[in-house]
Amino acid sequence: MTRDFIFLSAFQGIAEFLPISSNGHLVVLEKLFGITTNGLESHVALHFGSLLALLIYFFKDICLMIFGLWVYDIKGLKKHPGKRYRDLAWTLLLSSLPAMVIGFFIKKFYGSISESFVIIGTASIVFGILLIVADSNPVKDRYVTYKRGFCIGIAQCLAFIPGASRSGMCLTVARFFGLNRVEATRFSFLMAIPIILGASTLVAVDAPNLGVLFTSSQLTLIGITTGLGILTIQTLLWFLGRFSFCFFGIYRIIFGIFLLLFL
Repeated sequence: MTRDFIFLSAFQGIAEFLPISSNGHLVVLEKLFGITTNGLESHVALHFGSLLALLIYFFKDICLMIFGLWVYDIKGLKKHPGKRYRDLAWTLLLSSLPAMVIGFFIKKFYGSISESFVIIGTASIVFGILLIVADSNPVKDRYVTYKRGFCIGIAQCLAFIPGASRSGMCLTVARFFGLNRVEATRFSFLMAIPIILGASTLVAVDAPNLGVLFTSSQLTLIGITTGLGILTIQTLLWFLGRFSFCFFGIYRIIFGIFLLLFL
């Protein structure tokens, strides 16, 4: 277990859930400081830690969604109060389809553009500005309907642009629809569960030695990412109940300018 990978695990646990593009930052950190990881197995471990944080934090919501699907779509009880969670489950599945399909087809070509500082910097600036503009939209506290969820899912596909940020794209479109910041963020977090699970599965298929995930070192690193991830989720939801996304948008613009001018 190297010091470099401990640092990346801690960073992943925090940055994965912020609208700043964790992957873009990881690329910059690895190149800037010469940090190396253990290949695909390490990336699977990092994402598994993030996935575990989401599953633990939203365990109750996940159980309610499964229960809602069971009651409505299997038992056929149409007047049960679990309908809201049943609708949320189908909305999440629908919104995840575009990114899953596109991710499957472009994963072989993604590596050639994912390490470009110019692309990361430009995307960070452009989508940072869009996040600020979207966040100025009046809060209407609307629910995420099937249509809005699918639109957010399409926007999520733009996260394949290095530096765009998956959560940033989801939150930008959600705020354009008038969702309040906390509900938009919760939906973005729930959307991340099938996406991270699908991405980890695709990476795992290509990993030469997945057995390394079960060593004590890797499990420790997964624990670091998971623990910090849960803390970050809770802190961000508290922050957005009181403040706006402008802080993250401004940070992204500064980060992008730094990449374009100095790196």
